[in-house]
Parts: sequence; C-alpha cells; structure tokens
Amino acid sequence: MDIRNLEAFIVLAETLNYHKASEKLYLSQPALTKKIHGLEGILGASLFRRGPSGTRLTDFGRKTLENARKFLTHYEQFKSQVQSDSKREIFRHLYIGSCFPTHNYLQIERQLAGKKRNVVLALMTGLSVEQQINLLNMGMLHIAVMPLVAVTQLEPRKIFTEKLVYIFRKRSQLITKFRMENSKSEYKNFLISSSGKNEVIDLNDCLNVFPVYTGDNMNLLLKTNDIMLIMEMITKNGNYTCVPKRMVAAIPDYYMNLLEIVETDQKIDLGVVWGKSIDDDLIDDAESFSALVANL
Repeated sequence: MDIRNLEAFIVLAETLNYHKASEKLYLSQPALTKKIHGLEGILGASLFRRGPSGTRLTDFGRKTLENARKFLTHYEQFKSQVQSDSKREIFRHLYIGSCFPTHNYLQIERQLAGKKRNVVLALMTGLSVEQQINLLNMGMLHIAVMPLVAVTQLEPRKIFTEKLVYIFRKRSQLITKFRMENSKSEYKNFLISSSGKNEVIDLNDCLNVFPVYTGDNMNLLLKTNDIMLIMEMITKNGNYTCVPKRMVAAIPDYYMNLLEIVETDQKIDLGVVWGKSIDDDLIDDAESFSALVANL
C-alpha cells in the first residue's frame, strides 16, 4: 500500500473538499481522485460518498480514518527508529505535543521544509498537560504547547494568547441565554454554569481535547479532539462546544452554514516550552518552530 494514498485520504477526510485537499497535497483533483479510488480498491469498500450536500465520509471511511492516523503515527516512529539504528538519519524529526489538531501546523511544516528540507514535525495531540510534561522530561517530546498557568517547572520560550469561541447549532435557543449569562460573568478564563450553581469550568480544559456540552446547565457529555464527531453532535443533537478560535478554520465547509460562532472576551495565555535536552542538530529547528507557532 502506498503511504501517500493514506496521507491523501486523511487530508480529504479532514477537509471534505476535493479542491482544498488538492491544494494542500499539491495534487490535481483527478490525481487525488485516482489515489482515493486506488485505496478504495485495495480496501474493498467506499470511503466517501458524494451528493448534493457535498463529500461525506461513509461509516467505513470514518472507522478507516482513525486507523489510518494510528498507522501513520506508527510508521513515522518505525522510520525514525530505523534511521537512528542505521546511523544515517535522513530526516530530522521534531516531536511536538500540541493543544491543537495536526492540520493547524501544515503551514509551519511547509515553511520549515522550505528552509530545511529534511525536517519533519511529528505531532502528538490530545494529551493532558501532565502527560506532555512527563514526555518532555523523559525526552520523548522536544516541544509542547500548553496553557501558561500549567508551566511551572519549565521556562516558556515563547508566549502567545489564544481567544476562545463557542459553537452552537444555528438558531439554537441557548445562544441568547449564553450571551446574557456571560455578560454578567466576573471570570475571564472561566465560564459560569448558567444553571446558577456555584461552579466554574476551567477553560484551560478546552485546549488539548474539546468539551461537548448539552443543555443550559452545561452538562459535559464528553471530551474529544475529533472535530468531525463534534460537528455531528452539534448539528444533529443540538450540543455545543468551546474551542480556540483558530479551530474554526478546521471545520469543513459543509458544516459552516449550520453553525453559529459566538465570540467571547475570554482568552488563555499559552506557552511554547522545550524539553530539558534537545539534540544540537534540532536547536535551530526548535527555534524556528517556536517563533512560527506564536504567529500561526
């Protein structure tokens, strides 16, 4: 199986738009279609269906997407280990723990690759702050992007601010009540439960995995970094979520007309931190990434 076909499938599954996916992959749309059809032929089932409402994943495609991501992660780890064992490291891998899904870093990877063609960003997302810190200390991550308040033992190399937004189904009855309650809030990094309970929800929890709420009492249903799952729960079930504003760009066009984005004045300071030991040949790469991520 051609690994590039899997990569093409993942990009198309994340955008659900052949034109956008072709641009990201630097392929023509016929070439992208050929890759998808080739992969479907190997797997023996359809991954997408196209109709008046656009391109959608089939049930099989949704399951395959999760497995494809895992497979590519293992493949990158295997390739890195083989290169290390052979003492002929062709590519330098910068291991990064991130608060945000992979596609937000594509432009950074392109800029780094343009300057240094043998740099690969190996991203690990969906980890808790504690997990990221442990991996940094063990040398399994080179860099992590996390809430500044969580950075106590490590000094941040860069600091930037992330604005948070709430996403509702369009014309949801909860939107007006949400705005009224939050206009009264004294908290900047917390959201008061509109049920009247004396509790606050730490918005720092909205970074690595994103919460999905239901009802006007903000009952937490689950936390996930699967944007497609979140969109389905919002548009079909009337749930809602809190995410960093930059995540809006990751939402497939199909869903945008069904959603209402509610901006707030709530912000979180984030820090870009390094592990205690980074190989000398990765220092310049780490410096470049740290400078770029704050301006993403």
